[in-house]
Amino acid sequence: SGIAGLPTLAGHLKASGYSTGAFVAGFPLDSRFGLGRGFDVYDDNFSQKDRDPGIDPGRERRAQAVLDVALNWLKGRTSPWFLWLHCFDPHDPYVPPEPYRSRHAQNPYDGEVAYTDAALGALFRHLEETGLLSATLIVMTGDHGESLGEHGEKTHGYLAYNASLRIPLIIRLPGEEPRIVTRNVSQLDIY
Repeated sequence: SGIAGLPTLAGHLKASGYSTGAFVAGFPLDSRFGLGRGFDVYDDNFSQKDRDPGIDPGRERRAQAVLDVALNWLKGRTSPWFLWLHCFDPHDPYVPPEPYRSRHAQNPYDGEVAYTDAALGALFRHLEETGLLSATLIVMTGDHGESLGEHGEKTHGYLAYNASLRIPLIIRLPGEEPRIVTRNVSQLDIY
């Protein structure tokens, strides 16, 4: 019934012999909503050991915390693998950790983006150091943009303007030269 019968990318890849792991950072992706279907591991542990003023306790965790558990899982893979890594940091309220908070005091959203970028760098370094980068398909996308004051909307969720509807979709194919696709695409194209 409902979405339970619909195929998922994780389920398809698992059936094809892939290890599947998801490591998510925000409550909207809690496993109780059915998003863990097809994953061997669905890590949605939002408990906080240390109080962080930029994090809502029990509802989210920083990119580095998600990356740490994801890298630990990835290091044990011997079969082909599918890793879904979700970062929630560039999200209201915008309170990046130091030193990004000080560096971007005038624009804390940019600070959260810079922090997340730096945290993800560890994943790409791991893939490069293990020789996996050249054979790994990488897809980076977002679920929404932020209006950041455009059209009177501080964040996202109420208005359907390009600021919140248009999102990045970057796909890195092993062995392919980078190029820009000029036609309309959507996240449906990922599958």
